Amino acid sequence: MEEIGIKADETVTYEAQLHWILFVSPVVLFAAGLVAIAFHTLIAIGLLVASIVAILHAYVRLITTRIIVTDQRVVYRTGLIARRTLEMNKEKIESIDVSQSIPGRFLEYGSVTVKGTGGGIEAIHGVSSPFALRDRVAASGAAEREPTSISEPVEA
Repeated sequence: MEEIGIKADETVTYEAQLHWILFVSPVVLFAAGLVAIAFHTLIAIGLLVASIVAILHAYVRLITTRIIVTDQRVVYRTGLIARRTLEMNKEKIESIDVSQSIPGRFLEYGSVTVKGTGGGIEAIHGVSSPFALRDRVAASGAAEREPTSISEPVEA
């Protein structure tokens, strides 16, 4: 886990992934290119080349995006050459909002927005099982804030 900056004293509690929905638009573009072969060869070649580039882009985005929840932080890192990283300590997280479209509800994907103190807002689009991610961050944060033992009141 050193490549994403997880410290030795941290424990990874959850790792989210992007959803396969990233590939739908490129595959539709590829299918349009196949259909266009019957009508106009030059347009078909353009569509097929564009779809292959889009499929590669979606694949690179899928394999280079990491969303990790540890016992101390939430880490979001994306990008192959140009890298973008968001790290937020759990005590600085105010809320995690999830938004889903109608297809997102059926296919279980959505956007997760992490809001932190000091104005930090970050939206992560195309997350698979976004409510599981939200619940993991909320559950681990609540567990840290709750007392570990409850003592009974002493009667006098």
